[in-house]
Amino acid sequence: MGASTPSVLLSIVSWNSAATIEACLRSVLRQSYRDFVVWVVDNASADDTCARVAALAATDARVRLHRLPQNTGFCGGHNYALDRTRTDYVLLVNPDVDMAPDYLARALSAMQRDARIGAVCGLLVQSHDADPRIDSAGLLALPGGRYGLRHHNELLSQATVQPGWVAGADGALPLYRRRFIDDLRVEGQFFDERFFAHKEDWDVAWRGELFGWRTWLEPGCRAVHPRVFRPGNWALRQRLNGAIKADAVKNQLLLLIKNAPVGQALGTWLQALPRQLAILLFLVLREPRSLTAYRYVWRHRRALWGARQRVQARARRGWQPAAERPLPVAPLLSICVPCYHRPELLSRALASIGPLPAEVEVLVSDNSVADDACEEAAHRLLTPQPAGQWRYYRNPAGSNAVDNFRLCLQRARGRYVLHLHDDDYLLAGGLERMLNTLHQVQTSHQAVLFGVEVVDMEKRRLRYQRATEETYLPPAEAVEQLLTNSSFVRIPAIVVSRAAYAEAGGLDESQGSTADTDLWARVFARHGVLRVPACTAAYTVHTGAITARMFTPATVDNLLRIFEKVRATGLLPEPHLRRAQAHFFHQFILAGAYRSLQQHDADAARQVLQLFDLPALRQLAMPARWAPARMGLSALLLASPRFPNEGTTMPPASTRTPAPTSAPAPAH
Repeated sequence: MGASTPSVLLSIVSWNSAATIEACLRSVLRQSYRDFVVWVVDNASADDTCARVAALAATDARVRLHRLPQNTGFCGGHNYALDRTRTDYVLLVNPDVDMAPDYLARALSAMQRDARIGAVCGLLVQSHDADPRIDSAGLLALPGGRYGLRHHNELLSQATVQPGWVAGADGALPLYRRRFIDDLRVEGQFFDERFFAHKEDWDVAWRGELFGWRTWLEPGCRAVHPRVFRPGNWALRQRLNGAIKADAVKNQLLLLIKNAPVGQALGTWLQALPRQLAILLFLVLREPRSLTAYRYVWRHRRALWGARQRVQARARRGWQPAAERPLPVAPLLSICVPCYHRPELLSRALASIGPLPAEVEVLVSDNSVADDACEEAAHRLLTPQPAGQWRYYRNPAGSNAVDNFRLCLQRARGRYVLHLHDDDYLLAGGLERMLNTLHQVQTSHQAVLFGVEVVDMEKRRLRYQRATEETYLPPAEAVEQLLTNSSFVRIPAIVVSRAAYAEAGGLDESQGSTADTDLWARVFARHGVLRVPACTAAYTVHTGAITARMFTPATVDNLLRIFEKVRATGLLPEPHLRRAQAHFFHQFILAGAYRSLQQHDADAARQVLQLFDLPALRQLAMPARWAPARMGLSALLLASPRFPNEGTTMPPASTRTPAPTSAPAPAH
């Protein structure tokens, strides 16, 4: 990647952008500077945006479409692209922008004027008229932590727009230096995803100034941007979505909390106070739903204070003209840590990882909604690690375990992915053993299954679960093992390449809590699995380690669907598949009944055993291995006292939210 031809990412975040995306992309592909790649990150559009992008992508290999399953906003969409690329520069492109053919070339040339330039912005106008009105010529800093669009709505013929320093770049079309992006990351993010889609460019401008970077306006860079949301347009505000209006209030408070400089914070807040009081009065009288902005800030006050401390600590160091370093390649391994309201367990899991080798990244994917305890634990444990090698994400409210698994795969950049749930942990030397194996097999194996120690909450080892020797199971044998032994795969022991997950088609969310087993079946059907005897992680068994809601007819139906999918492939002979099914369901159901008995809940155990009476399972052969356990449990429960509510309710859900689809054998 030579200095004379720096590589550039053009990042476009779309959401129902069908009306403008084709014109935008045509202007992108007309750029005179050609060494770039275009990522269109679509935020779950309901129109035909993706179809239009795909059609253009078919004509130019530089265009790549990335479909996200939900709307992550401007911030989340661009972070998705920034976190997965390592180009020298990044040009953010709004999907309604129409660039002049030399925009990128001129912006890159302007960037070379000074090593302190972190952002270059151009002159954006509102139309193709002969004398258009200006949309923006960079940002202007205003009192009280606000910013405005320079020359906004002035006629081009009446404005004097000269090249020079400005307070920041408008988010519609800024060119960023990669070092600027990496330096401005706080908590692993360039754009603070709490902003979602409003005033995030103000946040970047203020943070960049605090850190010693500068922004250059190059008026020779021309583009058309017909802005929809215009400053001070109250009539338009009344037609906006309620969440957008609340975000506008909330985000101004976030700006002040995070960025008001130490020593100037009081003065900045005093400047902001009259406007903030006027906004509060307006909300009380005219827009009470937007008062949720204040509740958000209060609920997240500790996390916001932590973000402020990190911003101000970096600001005290000023601009740091570090020599350009070779850009790192994608990590070998992404360790994804899904967490669920359990900060003490999360702390244990993160501490077990130890110092991060350069080829490893850690992603904490948090489903917590009640408080910021997991976020605070993640920052406390990971802040000493290299800043570019870890990221924390707070998932949308209502996300479940399947959502978390999917989001982890979506965010990971490593060649391989390991899921380390918050109640599991790595053993001493486990990461080193894992990396040594991956180095040896990365050109030959896509799925590797390590050994685990099964432990209790006091970390007492109950047993080992591992292969006796290194063995490669080809696809048919790997799938048969998976569908015979319901605990064949322990989640902290399975490492799969991102490419293999993608080839398998990703998670089928209709499978519910069985989606991971379904995905592994498809991965194994393509690649088999390498079993390695080395124990790398601990799998924790505790009273909340199995979600009681798993043991239901719905879960049985989902598991049967996996068998039907495998049957449709013809990978296994029918007798093998029937035998595997008999073993799998006996182990699965008996394990659930046994664990209910361990919790002294005989009624729940009876309900689990009643799954054998489902029409789909009634004809299952009883394997000799499981006959004593089934008959013994049935006899024991028959002799146990019954309670009035028996058969009417399922036992309460366990505290381990990420329901594993594999259960240990009852003998455990």
